[in-house]
Amino acid sequence: RNDISNLGKFDFINAYTALKAIIRLILILFKEKPDLVYIPISQNKLAYLRDGILIIISKIFNSKVLLHLHGSYFLNFYDSCGTLYKKFIDISLKSADGIIVLGKKLKYIFKSWFEEKKIFVLPNFARWSFEIDWDRVIVSKNDEQKVRLVYLSNIVESKGIFDLLEAIKLLKEKRYDNFELLIAGKIGIDPITGMTETETLKRFEHYLAELKGIVYYLGHLSDDFAKYELLRTSDIFILPSFYVYEGQPISILEAMSCGCAIISTKDVGVIDETVIHGVNGFLVEKRNPEQLAEAISILVNDKTLIKKFGLESIKLYQNLYTPDVHIKNFKNIVKKLVDKETYFIECVKKANED
Repeated sequence: RNDISNLGKFDFINAYTALKAIIRLILILFKEKPDLVYIPISQNKLAYLRDGILIIISKIFNSKVLLHLHGSYFLNFYDSCGTLYKKFIDISLKSADGIIVLGKKLKYIFKSWFEEKKIFVLPNFARWSFEIDWDRVIVSKNDEQKVRLVYLSNIVESKGIFDLLEAIKLLKEKRYDNFELLIAGKIGIDPITGMTETETLKRFEHYLAELKGIVYYLGHLSDDFAKYELLRTSDIFILPSFYVYEGQPISILEAMSCGCAIISTKDVGVIDETVIHGVNGFLVEKRNPEQLAEAISILVNDKTLIKKFGLESIKLYQNLYTPDVHIKNFKNIVKKLVDKETYFIECVKKANED
């Protein structure tokens, strides 16, 4: 249930899933007596109620608890809560033994609840369901006459899709004709701006008609290999997100693994720790189509720079964002909390915003 339009909403399926997770945890705590319980935490009231209960139950059974925040909005969520709910959060967080965040810039979120040494940094990772042919990734770039831009994410306003389309419109007005934009993603409700699916579709179709011959919509790609082929054969990946729950978008890591130059936004989650401005891409201000158009124009006129950024993306991915690197770093964090071979469990599925 990872549809972003479902965030923070009560429904019977979510309630059933939460109750099932609590019962399952209790049974495992009775039977297995794990040394450590791993709990990804959410950033909305209904989901965190489940998470807080899981934390407290785990501590009752004398297990250590390692939390993991996959977003960046938790402090805003906390500040929006009433006094009693804040107390619940305080009690549950302070009883945990450590927490993982996605980047150094997010450590401040939990300084009121954890010592510095108990706040760990662990970036996300991206993986494909097949082996990547790195040589094929590298040689497939820049072999088309037109530079290929790609947007691969939900088609909702706060992911920056309309800022991107407005930037493309600006470039069209300036007579740029050496690129094309391919868009893939699911059209939906935006929980941040409130734009409905109908409104999103209407606005999106208007841009598609206006930018016909430049912008192409491929629909929602669910097949892993289809996504990979789209990214592998594209030059520049663009995600101008201002989505407040953003952490470290997996789509950016996937694009890096496919050798794309990246254009994204500053001060959104840990994007600016992932995309290094001037190294593997460009960062622009949120909701700024003019800056976005300028960044695109620089790259589409310099294929050498695109290739340089793409190679750096691959290097960064291989050094920091592979499953093997992630597992190694995760094990090191666990060892700091439990100094022996331990059995630990993930007691709930990843938070909805992940």
